Amino acid sequence: MVPPFLITLTVLLVGIGDRQLWRDENATWWAASQSVDGLRKLVEVVDAVLFPYYVLMHGWTNLFGDSETALRMPSAIFMALSAAVVALIGRRLFDATAGLAAGLLVAAVPVISRYGQEARPYAMAVLASVVAVWLLLRALERPTVWHWLGYAVAVLWVGCSHVVALMALAAHGVAALAAVLRARGSERLRILVGWPVAVVGALSAFLPVLVAGQRQGRQISWIPDPTWRRVRAFPGELFLSPSIAGFFLVLGLAGIVALVVADSGKRRWTGAFLALWALLPPVLAYSTFDRFHFFLPRYLLFTVPAWILLASWAIRRALAKAATAKVLLVTMVAGAGVAYAGWDEQRAVRSDAVENEFAFREAAAYIAARDRPGDGVIFTGYPYLHRGFRYEWRGQPLAEQPREVLVDQDPADAYSWVHRPCADPAVCLGDTPRIWLVSSDPEGGPLAPLPADQEGAVQARYGVGSQAVFHRLRVTELIREPGK
Repeated sequence: MVPPFLITLTVLLVGIGDRQLWRDENATWWAASQSVDGLRKLVEVVDAVLFPYYVLMHGWTNLFGDSETALRMPSAIFMALSAAVVALIGRRLFDATAGLAAGLLVAAVPVISRYGQEARPYAMAVLASVVAVWLLLRALERPTVWHWLGYAVAVLWVGCSHVVALMALAAHGVAALAAVLRARGSERLRILVGWPVAVVGALSAFLPVLVAGQRQGRQISWIPDPTWRRVRAFPGELFLSPSIAGFFLVLGLAGIVALVVADSGKRRWTGAFLALWALLPPVLAYSTFDRFHFFLPRYLLFTVPAWILLASWAIRRALAKAATAKVLLVTMVAGAGVAYAGWDEQRAVRSDAVENEFAFREAAAYIAARDRPGDGVIFTGYPYLHRGFRYEWRGQPLAEQPREVLVDQDPADAYSWVHRPCADPAVCLGDTPRIWLVSSDPEGGPLAPLPADQEGAVQARYGVGSQAVFHRLRVTELIREPGK
């Protein structure tokens, strides 16, 4: 539907390129900037499940460049399209008025802006998830081979967007079961055969990526344990605002109750479907955390449309006898209230404060304004600082950027974002006249947190010049002392 798409896209375009890329977005840029062969080698080591997204971004950046706006534009488009598809789902589940109300509510939610302005696959996962639901509903109404094929492709797309979003398939199964119970004759058989075949076919096609990703499971072991404190905070983090989470949870639960107690059996099944879509994935992520480490709000972003649909139905049901114009007016007032309640969060997601990020942009500009040919650079502390600085310096040929010293990187491994430390620091330092030491420990000493062997080699040859402290970063100028 056009209005939800245009309104959501307009909101997402506001300030889309203002904040710097944060660490994960720098990873996207790094992967997208590789050659196809380099990208293949990268995902053999890390992020195999994101390979389809990285391929997409590789092609996108070749066409449209790699500015902050260009890198985030696919997510903005995906999220705006999601608003339109949510409206279409609401129309099929309820009626056109409830569908349009749901689509209009999307733009007001801060988390939609957060991930609709991020160069990561979460917005694509949301779009793939709602497209899969929409195509499933079409296939259940008319279970033809072509409809099931379209649904299978959408399920494959869900997996290729973000594997966690496949948890919604349990809700799909409930919708399929409801359709089977309502259908008769050959139509029932086409659903009984069509849904499992479509799902199994899609998962089989995705299986190689899933297996590769399972072997790399340790890369998300950093996700903190789901303590009771994290569980309590989960709704607020999912919507990026406790007050907005409360709004959608109250209306959403009211919508579930209204559907479950409805006279129509179809309405009750709709309630079960939406309840499972909204509630089961977080429960599964929590209960399987020891094995999969999936309990992270942004991993479960695909459940937000279910809450929006339930809230829109609660509004529609409360105004059952009202004209369409009145329902939409109430929805717009509610959306304005949501936007007002989340105003601070909307501003925050468009600033570097959103991830408490290292000041890559400022620190890189500081060095770029002062570096000379032959300068070196040392990144210490956070192991992937180099990605953020290389992005900020991307307009300058690599040969003219400060050369990274104290690393022993084979040219054949240029694709890797893990830079091995040099075995012999003295040899790697060579006769570099000046080095910029970039540390993620601004509170420590000038050489912190260099490993002991590197610190000794640097201290024996270099004196400390100028220093500058930025948010979470310290830049120290190291000047080669005569005769050393």
